[in-house]
Amino acid sequence: MEVQNLEQGHVIEVHSHVPSTEGGSTSGGRKGCEAGTLCDFSDSKNSSKDAQERSSSSRKLSIAVALCILFMGVEIVGGIKANSLAILTDAAHLLSDVASFAISLFSLWAAGWEANPRQSYGFYRIEILGALVSIQLIWLLTGILVYEAIVRLLNNSGDEVQGFLMFLVSAFGLLVNIIMAVLLGHDHGHGHGHADHGHDHADHDHDHDNADHDHDQPLLKSKEGDKKTKKAKNINVQGAYLHVLGDSIQSVGVMIGGAVIWYKPEWKIIDLICTLLFSVIVLGTTIRMLRNILEVLMESTPREIDAKRLEKGLCEMEEVVAVHELHIWAITVGKVLLACHVKVKPDVDADVALDKVIDYIKREYNISHVTIQIEKE
Repeated sequence: MEVQNLEQGHVIEVHSHVPSTEGGSTSGGRKGCEAGTLCDFSDSKNSSKDAQERSSSSRKLSIAVALCILFMGVEIVGGIKANSLAILTDAAHLLSDVASFAISLFSLWAAGWEANPRQSYGFYRIEILGALVSIQLIWLLTGILVYEAIVRLLNNSGDEVQGFLMFLVSAFGLLVNIIMAVLLGHDHGHGHGHADHGHDHADHDHDHDNADHDHDQPLLKSKEGDKKTKKAKNINVQGAYLHVLGDSIQSVGVMIGGAVIWYKPEWKIIDLICTLLFSVIVLGTTIRMLRNILEVLMESTPREIDAKRLEKGLCEMEEVVAVHELHIWAITVGKVLLACHVKVKPDVDADVALDKVIDYIKREYNISHVTIQIEKE
């Protein structure tokens, strides 16, 4: 039996389990795409929403780059004139921010490339690689400046630090950082949900009785999705936001140090202490992000999903006998996938069991891409 799905543009062949005319048994069904149609990893609606989010993130990062370049120039000139290593440390950090933002912009652009037969999941993971390079750059430059600060402390070297100029430059930097924090972090409080960037649709594939069936249907109705899903911040914008937070804390510290040196010029050691202290803070702000990146690259189960609880919930269903081959991973932060085999009782209708399994997963976890294989006991 062949069924034409005109809306999706797919041809689905379903073969019954009856002997063939030549005495053999039919093989499992399969799904194909019409000529000229690519079976994408995500549906067109999700792709459209992804494109909108990338456009918004790119706009934010572009403005952040412009502000960083402006302030970096001010800090380089001011740091040299004030002889403040702390200000130059902040300028170097801004240089790393500019580079990392540029990497993030490229990552966002590349992530919009369409999936192809070789890259069937698309290029979402380029965002992860870009963020990883960004963190490495920050750590490298911070290490260089920490080394310079230690050398100055040990040798008691360096000319007099201009506290007043140091205070003014850092005050201007704080203003710029506040503007960037508002720009990049206005939706930061939403946190990370289980949804794929707030998408309320998902693709799911399922197999049962040696026949493959693929369906595209909403995981959540729009109103329900609005209530139960939280928009996951793009990891590159999250990285930029963390950079700005680190810069803001550093600017406040440099302001305090500048005010003290302005009042007591002989206490110039405060400038070096600020450099060391804020270098540690800058490194600390990237630890959590690095952990998220490594978990994605290792294809670990996302922290917001309890795999044991999910498996237990499936096994508690009346129709389900066992669950095995359960895999939950993420292509990038917020884009979660699940695949598993579900064994059901012999007298259970496979389609009914499948609908209940998918309903449970969508209701409790709202995972964006689900592949379920139904097996009879």
